[in-house]
Amino acid sequence: MPETPFRYDPSHAALVVIDVQNDFCHAQGAVARLGSDVTAVEQMVPRLVALIETARTTSVPVIFVRTTHDSTDDSVAWLSRNAQEPDDAPEGVICRTGSWGAEFYSIAPQPGEIVVTKHRYSAFAGTSLDLTLRTLGVRSLIFTGVATEVCVESSLRDGLSADYLVSLVADGAATYGADAQAATVGAVSRSFGTVTSCSELTAVWAAAAPG
Repeated sequence: MPETPFRYDPSHAALVVIDVQNDFCHAQGAVARLGSDVTAVEQMVPRLVALIETARTTSVPVIFVRTTHDSTDDSVAWLSRNAQEPDDAPEGVICRTGSWGAEFYSIAPQPGEIVVTKHRYSAFAGTSLDLTLRTLGVRSLIFTGVATEVCVESSLRDGLSADYLVSLVADGAATYGADAQAATVGAVSRSFGTVTSCSELTAVWAAAAPG
């Protein structure tokens, strides 16, 4: 049996699933209503669902990360990130706390699986994710989800800065334009970690499975 690559070894790797929620993925979600094409996201999700199942069968922890926003975390700086003046900032409409848009899209954490709720792009910003990972003995993070160049990349960069090995599953992450997807894949492979695929991970984890 070929040796399992260290960073993908089920004994210390975790699969991190970022923001697979209705507002980011569904054709009737907020991002689509605001004009983005969610086709690539919709096409990616079945591959991710299958990868999650593979992770479960090989005892790779799956960490589900979701975004929520409401008046307790909609700071002026956050709402004004695309505005020239703070007074011009629009009200938040994406992943409002308790809304349908904030619910998971086509995935469902199982009892006992970890769900981390964040309020900024990075899964490490203001959350207990780092403590949770270290408690589990995780040393390597495998990133998937939406959107590749925003929340996935932000989380991956912060993961490396926190001294984890980081990897991007290129066909298990998606965004709303091919150029943005390619830019993140290139940046990760040059500067931050490795780039892998759903099929590669499935093969590696199948080979590492006992029996």
